Amino acid sequence: MNVVFFGTAPFGLPALEAIAAHPRHRLSAIVTGPDKPQGRGRRPQPTAIAQWAQTRQSSLVLKAERLRSESFLEELCGIEAEVYVVVAYRILPETVISIPRFAFNLHASLLPAYRGAAPIQRAIMAGETRTGVTTFLLRKTVDTGEVLLQRATAIGDEETAGALSARLSALGAGLVIDTLDGLQAGSLTPRPQDDTASTPAPRITTDDQRIDFHQPARRIADRIRGLSPRPAALAMWRRRTIKILNARPSTGPTASQQPGAVISADPKTGFEVACADGAVRITMIQPSGKRAQTGAEFVRGYGINPGERIEPYHPPQGASVQDDNDSD
Repeated sequence: MNVVFFGTAPFGLPALEAIAAHPRHRLSAIVTGPDKPQGRGRRPQPTAIAQWAQTRQSSLVLKAERLRSESFLEELCGIEAEVYVVVAYRILPETVISIPRFAFNLHASLLPAYRGAAPIQRAIMAGETRTGVTTFLLRKTVDTGEVLLQRATAIGDEETAGALSARLSALGAGLVIDTLDGLQAGSLTPRPQDDTASTPAPRITTDDQRIDFHQPARRIADRIRGLSPRPAALAMWRRRTIKILNARPSTGPTASQQPGAVISADPKTGFEVACADGAVRITMIQPSGKRAQTGAEFVRGYGINPGERIEPYHPPQGASVQDDNDSD
């Protein structure tokens, strides 16, 4: 099939590579976003998809700013693609969706579960043990189109959003090819989603990033995993911002200290923080402006002590979360 790929983020790279390498499908164009300022120098950088196209693929690359502009629509129509494949891209207007014979999206959940911008993070934060990927036909309302194919996978007990995203990205690449093959053969039967079973997955906010140690240990650990590595769970220690990148409920005895208190700190095993029903062991952490490190490395390097408190996050005056933590 003659394919146009829409995407910006690294999540879409395995699918893009799979389409480009497939003998029965032709990648005719890639639509991505314009270059954007990034990093400390705020220099314009191409999207991950554009970088891949520049170095490994000679197909036409369209860095679209206005999806409804006449010039962009004319260029799309001139490609005469049979199918648009959309992976981690913005919402397409109906004027774009209506151009090809098929237009489908790869979504990182088992729809109708976790419709929205952050399905991977929200699934882990909610304590889910199972998720997957879905291809579905694009419709006017976001993430509501008829399902084409789905593939499920388990979520590991200590798996972070970053690790799960990498797995779902690879799983989704295979599903995209199976979907293209099925559309070409006419063997797929789209099925409507059950709107009554849908759950939302809105964008992550700063409020989501704040860790409340008055919650149960399992809920805290799930939230931390679901936000790792980006944008990361945030807290304060000795008036400094810390990113907590991974944690697990402690198997030790129930702590008697107030939630947020450090109840143990060992240079070999790391440290534990009291919560509503026990404690969580911090296994990965990143002080502001420093590299990520294990909890044990943090104890050795910073000398955190039992009795100290991990406080709720509050941004330094005049700084945003990104400004305070842009060493990533």
